[in-house]
Amino acid sequence: MTNPAPRQSVAEIMNPGTIAFIGASEDQRKFGGRIFYNTLSLGFPGRIIPVNPKRETLFDLPCVPRVSEADVAVDMAVIAVPRDHVMDHIEDCARSGVACCVVISAGFTETGAEGAALEQRMVEVARAHGMRLVGPNGLGLINTQAGLIMNSSPSMQDSAHEPGGIGFISQSGALMATVYNRGVGDGARFSSAISIGNQADLDLADFLEWMAQDPATNVVTLYVEGFKNPDRFVAAARQCRDAGKPVLMVKSGRSEEGARVTMSHTASLAGSWRVLEAVCREAGVVPVDDVNGMMQAAEMISRYGPPTGDGICVITGSGGAAAITTDRFDDVGLRLARFSPETRASLEKIYVPEQLGNPLDLGAMKDRSFIDVDDGGLAIAATDPDVAANLIMITTGPQMTQSARSLAGGGKATGKPTLVVFTPGSSSDGGRKVVRDLDMLSYETTDEALRVLKTWLAPTKAAPVAKRPDDLPDGTPFSGHGDGWLDEHTVKAELARYGIPVTREQTVATLDAAIAAAETIGWPIALKGFGPDLIHKSVDGAVALGIADAEALSRAWQDMATHLGIRLAGCLVSEMASGEAEAILGIQNDAQFGPMVLVGLGGVLAEVLDDVILLPCPVHPERVKERLRSLKLWPVLEGVRGSPALDVDALADAAARLSWFAMDAGPALQELDINPLFLRRKDSGAVAVDAHARVVSV
Repeated sequence: MTNPAPRQSVAEIMNPGTIAFIGASEDQRKFGGRIFYNTLSLGFPGRIIPVNPKRETLFDLPCVPRVSEADVAVDMAVIAVPRDHVMDHIEDCARSGVACCVVISAGFTETGAEGAALEQRMVEVARAHGMRLVGPNGLGLINTQAGLIMNSSPSMQDSAHEPGGIGFISQSGALMATVYNRGVGDGARFSSAISIGNQADLDLADFLEWMAQDPATNVVTLYVEGFKNPDRFVAAARQCRDAGKPVLMVKSGRSEEGARVTMSHTASLAGSWRVLEAVCREAGVVPVDDVNGMMQAAEMISRYGPPTGDGICVITGSGGAAAITTDRFDDVGLRLARFSPETRASLEKIYVPEQLGNPLDLGAMKDRSFIDVDDGGLAIAATDPDVAANLIMITTGPQMTQSARSLAGGGKATGKPTLVVFTPGSSSDGGRKVVRDLDMLSYETTDEALRVLKTWLAPTKAAPVAKRPDDLPDGTPFSGHGDGWLDEHTVKAELARYGIPVTREQTVATLDAAIAAAETIGWPIALKGFGPDLIHKSVDGAVALGIADAEALSRAWQDMATHLGIRLAGCLVSEMASGEAEAILGIQNDAQFGPMVLVGLGGVLAEVLDDVILLPCPVHPERVKERLRSLKLWPVLEGVRGSPALDVDALADAAARLSWFAMDAGPALQELDINPLFLRRKDSGAVAVDAHARVVSV
């Protein structure tokens, strides 16, 4: 039987009119007591119904023993009772027409099979009645626009709840409340904060889709431990990006410890965290490594919107601070704005010309008293078209509070995003208060501010949409090959069908056939043995290169046969290809996000150099070229120190074609390496010299 449509949308769930609290009490030591009291005392404008069969009233509100005995329709029921009583209330709520249950109670999937079965039963009952679930094992929901502060953490009483533009979704309940409280203390203002718990029904993607449409949300922040619906997550993230709402994410469990060990270079290089980074980058999600830093950056994005450029104007009262900040800019990849001649000419009216630069050093002002620095020239510098934001570094000096007021006020008056860093300790407390009163963003360390700037400047624009080349073949590559590693010739034959250039070659079983093949291909040739377990042939002694004649081929054949014995199933006679550099192309089929294409330089040294890009399939060649610029070895592709520029177009085209190859092959293709791909001079192409792939039956 088909389940009925949900009684309410997520938008309606986040704006309830009537809430029943099952497990409500006056005891603040209990989850039910805290979430009931927090919602009641922090201004919820709707009706609140405490559900407690042992009490007639709680905080002067009349109680009911069960939701079904309430005298009005209930939009939302919050369940905070021992696990063994949850199912009874779920069934009562479902029959009573409740639109959504928020289950605070724990003890379900996170505890093992018995809890998981109970959780599944809970979902089945809810869906059979069109009722939605949030949780279980969560802390609740916050919607500051609706006055809904429905969270069981005691920190809610200590937090301000001024409406803002940050949406926050967290898989950890305690961390959600902790980050919310700390974020508010740092000046962040939230539109909503959601603890999704076990995601038994409504999950991360549901709330992300809602935030993409929510007019109060300017930026979305996520704390993620795992994905229940990876495809929906990516689609929802793209909705946010397309709506102009950056998504920032902290993901736990990034280490590769415990990852599957494989013989593929690509699988080794394309770890799970790299896959997620690549998927996020293409979907407009910015990975961040710290939850508090994420909220600091989110508030800047919420207040100021997207950057208009990437040049930063820095002003400080210390030459040493200026030097350190300049170094740190370089370390983290930020750029100091370059003042135009017109800006410099104006600044020279107040600065000694020989000492004028960016950072602006107040010690280089013509009036060196530090008594009245005014705005330090920020009104002039900020008009420069290369300045996207201001960074004020407060250091010790005379009249520090007044200086902080003048500099911060001047920075705010420029109309450009302005951040203030207080480098001293207690001597800057007066300045800190001034900046707080001005409602400006301030930080205690330079690195905090630089992390915020870096995140604010992170690109989130959409990549070009991949278009399938017209000359690609129909069908499924490697269909019917069963399980295991495929030999080089089989793989390269399929690649050639997709327009990826490969070496001219023949498979042979005898020496005479090898000599005949070499005569056809043309000397010199390469001889490569193949067999079920010969994956890295050069390591196994299954490769002989530069064979110039039949006599040399005979010796190489005999040596290989003697060395490999029964491991040798046959040989491949191949042309001796050449190129200016070795590249690697690969496919890794991620269990959550599907096929990823890997591109890098180094050939057999790829894992040592670890200089690769990773992109979800399919991909546009222009996007490949754009991402190649992030490689450490990019100068090699451009041509460095007199060496020729290489055919980047050929490399990008091969990567794009390989991405469609992976899409057509589907989950049967687990991994594939083209290594090396010889890259030739610009406009001269590329050629795949070696390749292997692992397939599974599906």
